Amino acid sequence: MEIVVRSRNVKLDPAVEQESHRKVEKLGRLAGDLRRAEVEFSEIRNPRESEPQVCDLVLHLTGTLVKAHATAAETRTALDRAIHKAHHQLETVHNKRVARSHPR
Repeated sequence: MEIVVRSRNVKLDPAVEQESHRKVEKLGRLAGDLRRAEVEFSEIRNPRESEPQVCDLVLHLTGTLVKAHATAAETRTALDRAIHKAHHQLETVHNKRVARSHPR
């Protein structure tokens, strides 16, 4: 599995980059056919925005693409929210695959 971590308009802390690698690898346990994961951090530069940190997560599975977008006041919180959303979507994909292979 290839994991790509990028940042736009924000300086990324190496600890956050390592944490994102670790958490995406955990998502790989749920989907064995996870080929590539892209994590992108950015910042909304609007003073009225209460949650300016953005985390976009794109997971490339065999025949499926899972996307998650989350915003928060801090980078780590945005990462956690995006991971949570992607986990829920991966569970749905997993359950659909199991239901197709084991009809009643």
